[in-house]
Amino acid sequence: MSQIKTKHLWGSGPIPVLAKRLSAHHKGRNFVSVLAIVLTTLMFTALFVLSRSMSRNLEEMAFRRTGYDSQVSFKSVTDKQMDLLKSHPNTKDAGESILLGIAENPALAGRQTEIRWADDSYAEHSFAKPSAGTMPKAADEIALDTFILDRLGIPHETGQTVTLEWRKDLTDDKVVSSSFKLCGYWEGNQSLYASMAWVSKAFADEMISGAEIPASGQLFGMHMAQLNLYRENNIEEDVKTILSDTGLQDLKYNVNLAYSPEMKATALQENVPMYFGMALIFLAGYLIIYNIFQISVASDIRFYGKLKTLGTDKKQLKALIYSQANRLCLIGIPIGLTLGYLLGMVLVPVLIGSENHPAAVSADPVIFIGSAVFAWITVFLSCLRPARLAGKISPMEALRYNDSGSAMRKKEKMRRKGASLYRMAWANLGRNKKRTVTVICSLTLGLVLLSCFYVKNTSFDMEKYLSELTISDFELSDASDEDYIRGYNPKGDTLSEDFVSKMESLEGIEKTGRLYTHQLTWKMDEGTAENLRRFTQSDVFQIVERYTPDVAQAMKEAVKSRKTDVVMYGISGIPLETIVQDRFIYAGTYHAEAFETGRYVLAVCPAAEREIFEDGTPFPTASVGDTITIEGKTYTVMAVVYPIEPIEEGALETGAGTGFELGFILPEDTFRELWPDNTLRKLFIDAADEQIASVQNVLDESAADPNRTLPFISRQTIAEQFEKETRSSAVMGNAVTAVTGLVGILNFINSMVTAIVSRKKEFAMMQSIGMTRRQLRMMLIFEGLNYVGLTLALSYIISAAALEAVVKPMIEGGYTTFRFTLTPLAACTPVLLVFAVLIPYVCFRNIERKSIVERLHEAEL
Repeated sequence: MSQIKTKHLWGSGPIPVLAKRLSAHHKGRNFVSVLAIVLTTLMFTALFVLSRSMSRNLEEMAFRRTGYDSQVSFKSVTDKQMDLLKSHPNTKDAGESILLGIAENPALAGRQTEIRWADDSYAEHSFAKPSAGTMPKAADEIALDTFILDRLGIPHETGQTVTLEWRKDLTDDKVVSSSFKLCGYWEGNQSLYASMAWVSKAFADEMISGAEIPASGQLFGMHMAQLNLYRENNIEEDVKTILSDTGLQDLKYNVNLAYSPEMKATALQENVPMYFGMALIFLAGYLIIYNIFQISVASDIRFYGKLKTLGTDKKQLKALIYSQANRLCLIGIPIGLTLGYLLGMVLVPVLIGSENHPAAVSADPVIFIGSAVFAWITVFLSCLRPARLAGKISPMEALRYNDSGSAMRKKEKMRRKGASLYRMAWANLGRNKKRTVTVICSLTLGLVLLSCFYVKNTSFDMEKYLSELTISDFELSDASDEDYIRGYNPKGDTLSEDFVSKMESLEGIEKTGRLYTHQLTWKMDEGTAENLRRFTQSDVFQIVERYTPDVAQAMKEAVKSRKTDVVMYGISGIPLETIVQDRFIYAGTYHAEAFETGRYVLAVCPAAEREIFEDGTPFPTASVGDTITIEGKTYTVMAVVYPIEPIEEGALETGAGTGFELGFILPEDTFRELWPDNTLRKLFIDAADEQIASVQNVLDESAADPNRTLPFISRQTIAEQFEKETRSSAVMGNAVTAVTGLVGILNFINSMVTAIVSRKKEFAMMQSIGMTRRQLRMMLIFEGLNYVGLTLALSYIISAAALEAVVKPMIEGGYTTFRFTLTPLAACTPVLLVFAVLIPYVCFRNIERKSIVERLHEAEL
């Protein structure tokens, strides 16, 4: 028998023509197939958009936190060194800046404002190039960000007069006043603690009179530089090459932390949900499209048998299946790409963006190419088994094919009670066990993942998290608390007694606490010096050297000189009650009455896990029971405590400090007897739940007063900020799970619809021998309920086991609390039951629009 000759798959031969006509004949079934392809492509595209956009925006946020996006920075260079760096072939671009001083205007307290000259490159790569106006050119021009303009009460308009009070030398109290004309401004960067005030080169030259290297202890005249390289990998190697070639090996530099391997690992970690989601979409898309093509081939199997009788070979039949699939892809993939990108444009700002840094939606071609390829591969793989079935079946087998999924004929079982609608529906599930298993597994997968992700996402314990960051509802600080350039001012007036009394008298205040600090240089006693010496010889210290070499060096110098900086804390109320809890005491026991006598101190141990000291490694501080002398007075160490962040964080009086300072805690009264002139550094407030909003309003009004600066944080704002920062991963987990569940439901719907539509002849024959419409409809409804019943039974059992065996061990510890629940399954149960009844009803109603004779005639075509 001669074979049908065919041309290329997309040519004008009989196979492409036949594929085109088949597509036109099965419009309803093809609509379902295209819908599945569109959904799969849409999800791939949306996740690709989120993944690429998240990587880009994480990188952007990292740059903004470091303050610049150049690869390398130099704190101090000369003009000659700058010329050599610029001229090297590995240098793509270089920017430079001269620091003149720090603005001292009272309105700018709490916001470091650096007065600088910078070229366009330095300003642009520091995210501080004017978006309105220009960089300063004339000696009396200045450019500022909107934060500083708002602090100074200056409208966002060029030409406004700006007066800054500033110091050239941090070691000198002399303040200079300079007036400028605003020539440009840009949106401030809240990720940084400092703002830039750009002045002209003419003004800088006039101020520094040509000086290039600042005197010791000065910032004035410091010449800084940023270097942009041609590649982002092997930055250290490229910089060393540049410095070696230019003879500047001794020049100190810093590589931007945003380019560190840790940042890349963070970006990868943030994208893991997306990659996991793509794998799930591939699996779910495969299941749904495979099921559709499997049912389609099964329903057309007699037609393929007739084609074989006419001479069509296996290869041509497979080509026919693939040709139909490709035609569906040509329709579905472009629609899915478009809808997916539009969905990504909606999701990216919601999931990734923030109020301060709106997220940019990536339009990388990789998104569209990758999504299209993944979608096409999913469709292609879904067609493999159905195409193989169509290709290998013989004409005689095609005539006998009954979609049972088994080549063996089964003996009919005689039942005394006869057939029933429910038994018939149950038997129909076994006609094609592979299809039944596919549908149930697809739907169960989505429901189990939904349960697991739901429990994981709801296991985060906000109270545990907040307890590490704040110990009260509100925490008020002195304006200089985090001034790491000029240092903390222990005699500041932000938290005056009048203001504190006003706050403590507010309605609803349940508890308060106070924190004072004083810094001094302390000559260590013998016991403390020996502890520190032994610590520097321990294995733990090697870790300190590896990750914080500056701190390690400061420890070594303290051992050598027997001197170190000490921060004395005076606390009462909330902070004292918190730090003496058992979880924060490393060694010793706290006795409230004895501590209040003023003869005892609590030694603050540098932050570390308790376990590292269990092998005998000494605490790098005084031991319990040691006697120490401070300001001529003797104290006994009652306990060694963990340095909780709300107490220990903040600038030293000398600014940033060395990174290693000892700390001792005294009762507030004892502290104030020693240093009566020191003012309050922090005020902690707990309020009744119903009064938190009113206290927040009072603090907001005080902070908005242009005549004062009041830094404060609240438990509520920290919680809201955390939810914003973790929103993307939480929503992505829920979104991936919801999508998987949705695909499972759609697979169930498509399977039911296609199975019903493909059995037109069977239903017509059953009606022709006396089965009523109501009986057929009930049988199909029972089939749907059987599908749902099996799925729910498996989902409840597997979910319960997975939650206990997998999710619980995964999330226990840290800031999470495991809470067992099957709420998502309970919510999905009525939905699935409704679909199980609704789909057969609607489908059968659509089928019976044609008469029994018409359906029997169509089935033979």
